[in-house]
Amino acid sequence: MTRHGLALPLLLLTAIKANAIEEFELDSPFILEDDIPVVLTAARLKQPRAEVPASVTVITAEQIQAWGVRTIPELMRFVPGMFIGHGDDENNASVIYHASTPNIMRRLQVLIDGRSVFKAAIASVVWDDIPLALEDIARIEVTRGPNAATYGANSFLGVINIISKHPADTLGTRVRYRNGNQGYDDSFVSYSGAEDQLSYRVSAQINADDGFDGSGATNKDEYRNSRRHGFVSAYVSRQLDAYSHLDVQGSYKKGHTDIRKEEAYDTTFPDQKTEQGHLWVKWNNEFSSRHFSHLQAYWQIDSRTQKADACVPTAGIDPDLFKLYQINPGLANALFRNGFPAELIATANEDELALITKTAGRALVPGVNPYQEVCGYTDRSVQEQRFDIEWQDTVQWSPQFRTVSGVSLRRDDVSSKTLFDGNAHNDTYRLFANAEWRVTDWLIFNGGGMYEIEDQNDDAFSPRFAVNFLLAPQHSIRAVFSQAVRSPDLVEQSPDYSIRINDLSDNYLNLDSGSIFVNQADIKRDLDHEKITSVELGYYGKTGDFEWDLKLYRDELTQLISNPIALKTTVISSDNEMTIDGAELQFTWNVTKRDWLRIATAYVNTNFELGSTAGLDDQEIKNLNRVETRATAKDSIVASWHHGGNGWNATASHFWYDAYENNPSRRYRRYEVNVRKEWQINGYTPWIGVFWHHIIDDNPLVYGNQDYATDDLYYLQVGLNF
Repeated sequence: MTRHGLALPLLLLTAIKANAIEEFELDSPFILEDDIPVVLTAARLKQPRAEVPASVTVITAEQIQAWGVRTIPELMRFVPGMFIGHGDDENNASVIYHASTPNIMRRLQVLIDGRSVFKAAIASVVWDDIPLALEDIARIEVTRGPNAATYGANSFLGVINIISKHPADTLGTRVRYRNGNQGYDDSFVSYSGAEDQLSYRVSAQINADDGFDGSGATNKDEYRNSRRHGFVSAYVSRQLDAYSHLDVQGSYKKGHTDIRKEEAYDTTFPDQKTEQGHLWVKWNNEFSSRHFSHLQAYWQIDSRTQKADACVPTAGIDPDLFKLYQINPGLANALFRNGFPAELIATANEDELALITKTAGRALVPGVNPYQEVCGYTDRSVQEQRFDIEWQDTVQWSPQFRTVSGVSLRRDDVSSKTLFDGNAHNDTYRLFANAEWRVTDWLIFNGGGMYEIEDQNDDAFSPRFAVNFLLAPQHSIRAVFSQAVRSPDLVEQSPDYSIRINDLSDNYLNLDSGSIFVNQADIKRDLDHEKITSVELGYYGKTGDFEWDLKLYRDELTQLISNPIALKTTVISSDNEMTIDGAELQFTWNVTKRDWLRIATAYVNTNFELGSTAGLDDQEIKNLNRVETRATAKDSIVASWHHGGNGWNATASHFWYDAYENNPSRRYRRYEVNVRKEWQINGYTPWIGVFWHHIIDDNPLVYGNQDYATDDLYYLQVGLNF
């Protein structure tokens, strides 16, 4: 051992690295030549890029460092057809492939080493809650297209598979600090070591920023969406014997997210305090050079505390008005707004009249003011837990045929007085299989599917079929047909949703606590799965220093649920439709040994058709007609140039998004520059970096308040590796 305890015998280090490479990395039975680009995610098999049955973008650790960005969503800008939105009410970035609502990221699956971070209560991915530093990412593979055949429901428009570095590849200590305008204040520290058959890593990170400044802001933050999140994570890998090894990961995370006052009843800010943890275990066993399996299990918990003071007119918490809203929301709203006039009461039927009589009888008593405010506090906290266990088996039956298959069981539990008046759960059972058949040297068939059974939704089967014609070992034409579903989440399907105000001040109803009459209490909607049928034709090629991937596609989306998840959303349906067609190109040119150029460009043409509008007002219809394409640019191009010098490197990127679907004259353009300088001093590597981001256009990201008072965002980074 050296004085840093970092040295390992060469043989041991080689063994650990070879066995550390798993199904989501490089499986030893299927090792290929190092100079052949490979993809690991699309079919749960390690495949050369020319043989993959999907369009895939790979982002490497070297590219992550070159671009110098702070978050995973920012990396997704470099993927063709990807757009970044921002939840206007939840202060969370949303990543959109082709088209989807910018408020909630509900149609992309996100995996961290095979662990899904897709939430169950309200379908979404909260990026701030992912306990993984960019420095610990080995690569990100983005499957651009439906992949429910491999990863199940919610792998609807695509899959983002984030693969973390093995501890044996990060031996030593790494420290980094980042600070800049817009409140950027980030820190990271990590230590990795190895002893005998064991390697391990412990990492800690804190990220903070002030978010957007808001529309019309002048040199200060006038838009309340700051956040501060930190975590500690651990990764331990143990070589059990020559044929098996065990990996264990765990994390603990806390954070604070500012939330603006969106509702009239809030008198203080309904900020979110978050606390998450997870434990992930994976056992890999190689039965022979052509047969291996893994058993994976993980448990994760997400606790989101959200309390705020609130005041409402006393009549607004009358229990009988609450019941009337369930029968006739429009009448309940009209009566409350207009003071229970006789002409409105006269329109009620017998059941409605009985509830109105009770409510009005209390509200219209002489000396009672039904609009006198009563105050207390709301508790909109949510706790989610997931347990998932999966068995996967991979067999090379012959040089021409191999399969991967498996089963899994998932239990999602949610506890929330606000969303479910208690607890809700969903069990999911899965059976999947994928096969690759090399018919000839130039023709490969891929086929597979996933069958899923859920408590809360109908059974679903998602197939994919693909054929790859190899023009040369690294040149191919592919044709892919795939179908996928997105399961309605628990709040969409079975809400018991109401806002309760606790510890009430004195009121004529003599209530200590009461629920605001606007509600979605005890509803069973029986929504259908969202469905997508996708057809694509692609060409992958690699010649010398050039690599490209062209995709032509047409997607047909049916039974879409486009309604916002909000208390006042009285109608939620699964009858909207959308067709998306277009083309994508990603291109890389290694100009010299020190320089590379990377281009990602996309053309996205959408046609959205709204289903039934019964029960919707004009504003709701207008919003629904534009929500699915609000963040979609018809034309986009992202270009990056990287130069590596002696001990330094620089990367410049330009982003151009034009002809947004809801405003063809609107465009969003910016460029970024990242420069990094390193030194080697007696086994230590100190480094310094500067990142500068300039916004060319005055247009906000998606909504009007998602804007900055300055066009220039920047930060300084310093670090030390040893």
